[in-house]
Amino acid sequence: MAQPNGYSSRKRRYRYQQQPAGTKPAEKRLPKIFFCGDPHGQFDQINWAATQFKPDAVVILGDLQPAAPIEEVLGPALAVTQVWWIPGNHDTDTEEIYDRLWKGPIAAHNLNGRVVNIAGVSIAGLGGVFRGQIWMPDGPVNYQSPAEFLQNASRVNTWRGGLPRRHRSSIFPSVYQALMRQRADILVTHEAAGCHKKGFEAIDRLARAMKVKRIFHGHQHEDVTFAPYKGLRVRAVGFRGVVDIEGNVIVEAQIDPRDLLVMQQAGMEPSPEVFDTIDRMPIVDIFSSHPVRRGEKGPFRDRRRDEPRKDGRPRQPRRSKDRK
Repeated sequence: MAQPNGYSSRKRRYRYQQQPAGTKPAEKRLPKIFFCGDPHGQFDQINWAATQFKPDAVVILGDLQPAAPIEEVLGPALAVTQVWWIPGNHDTDTEEIYDRLWKGPIAAHNLNGRVVNIAGVSIAGLGGVFRGQIWMPDGPVNYQSPAEFLQNASRVNTWRGGLPRRHRSSIFPSVYQALMRQRADILVTHEAAGCHKKGFEAIDRLARAMKVKRIFHGHQHEDVTFAPYKGLRVRAVGFRGVVDIEGNVIVEAQIDPRDLLVMQQAGMEPSPEVFDTIDRMPIVDIFSSHPVRRGEKGPFRDRRRDEPRKDGRPRQPRRSKDRK
């Protein structure tokens, strides 16, 4: 597969595990597991990284929003490695997205609420987001479990005889507490840890209870390696970025078009490299299951980002009122 535009082709070196003092370093390296930030319907970066580097596994950190069957959008990656995932808040937006994930070829590789040994590393998953209707950490619990929700739900407040589709990407205390009784090496979440300004200390408590060493999360579309935090190594994987198990960049994250708009409104002129990245991106409504290519009607009303206004300034994408 050809390298996607704007992505680095440099191979990364994987560090060996630290050995006791006075012993010869072992030759065994850490497994080559890639962690992928929110794709929001675009999978070229994952397919490229998988076919280029042949990792032992890839783990997608939520908000996949596949616009076509999984075997089509992730076919190249599935042919060379195992693909694992956790759901994000947008993965229950439509029936099509839900069925492609929960009933498709990677349905059994959903890590949410369980611990799995992947390439010799135990990885725990907590997908979805905290929602006040269910439970907001450090606040009252409205519904302990999906069963309790259904006991109190009216018939019109169910979907396919079970939880409303939206709450199938909500975090229930019962799932969180069940994970706390288990142990793992790595915790992957959609929500951010407490070291992020929009994160939750509940993620920190879960990580410490499980004795994990590393946390990888998506959702916030920011690519950040945090300083050692409460004895944890926390890695926020950016919008459509890919990193390895040590947090090294395999595919650089893209800037969220909404963040570019904020930068422009604040008078912060992005570098030419940022504009180059944006120009290479397909025009995609990240809150829709269907990518909108140039020349098609969609949220950007057929305007090319690289077409300047009459005053010479680049056009700005429209602001979305939806959250990440």
